[in-house]
Amino acid sequence: MTQLTISGLTKAFGDRRVLDGADLHVPEGSLTAILGPSGSGKTTLLRLIVGFDQADSGTVRLGDRVIDGPAGHVPADRRRIGYVPQEGSLFPHLTVAANVGFGLSRRQRAGRRGRPGRDGWGDTVVELLDAVGMAGLGQRYPHQLSGGQQQRVALARALAISPSLVLLDEPFGSLDAGLRAAIRADVRRLLAEAGATAILVTHDQDEALSTADQVAVLRDGRIAQCAAPQDLYTHPADPDMARFIGEANLIDGVLESGSVSTVLGPLPIRADDHAGLDSGPVTVLVRPEQIEISEASSHGLAGKIVALGYHGHDAVVHVEPKQQPGHAAIIVRMLGGCELPVGSPVTLRANGPVSAWHRQPQPQAA
Repeated sequence: MTQLTISGLTKAFGDRRVLDGADLHVPEGSLTAILGPSGSGKTTLLRLIVGFDQADSGTVRLGDRVIDGPAGHVPADRRRIGYVPQEGSLFPHLTVAANVGFGLSRRQRAGRRGRPGRDGWGDTVVELLDAVGMAGLGQRYPHQLSGGQQQRVALARALAISPSLVLLDEPFGSLDAGLRAAIRADVRRLLAEAGATAILVTHDQDEALSTADQVAVLRDGRIAQCAAPQDLYTHPADPDMARFIGEANLIDGVLESGSVSTVLGPLPIRADDHAGLDSGPVTVLVRPEQIEISEASSHGLAGKIVALGYHGHDAVVHVEPKQQPGHAAIIVRMLGGCELPVGSPVTLRANGPVSAWHRQPQPQAA
């Protein structure tokens, strides 16, 4: 197990600066997800870590060893980093066992007994195939496997070299939703059992929040926030981060004595937010699941349902406030379904605490 530390990393392609002073610390034995929209620099950062590209400036340190920095660039094949690309990228002409054992020495392939075992391979390959649920399939070829099986083999190949770090580059993107969740859980378990330090690069918020020990959001070439999934979701660094991580209701209010007056009524703010905020206009974050919805009554914010989305385990309801017609609808998440049809009058009530930021002044019209 080895920690990874990235400091002031920059990389440009022509006039376009993709990374602009990125900093990141990945603790030993942890799984960190790097989350960002397409074009945010996730793949560039991954390529610098694995050694496919060289940084313009900054350092990449693996344990106490600088593998990219002013003193030089360690080639990818000397970094002992396991890499799982999109869709596995297995060698089509090699069997499953040969793919897993590709990076091993002849002695490692022979195994502890000094002679081949099951499927003609040594203990390391056999044990890894068992671990990823591919026991007895070592003689098959990649085209004979499902997408999920190919990803399991790719992970076994990455773990075979006992890597200092495992990098997973959008490894579940080509799988269907049900299989993706199952493979994701298996990968998380296997990495934990191996005690591996790992980085998962993804644009899928659910994947990042449900899988990683910490999530680093890449924005404008820098890590805008890095935190445990729950902290990132409940206490984002700014309104833009709140919009990016899950669905968000960003509501204007006025802060006074630790409570914010809003259209949803008075809401308490988080204690750590209150310490850095002065009284006055603020923007507050109210997540959809913090809002209760009921048939119209005299207690709460009156509105009407303007849209419904049913997702099986929950329903997302969009409500237009009666006192703010034409304004952005307030999003409510309900467990199960919503029995009220579009157009129904409803009442909303919110539960705190909430995150808050000083409200940014609107630009004056010319």
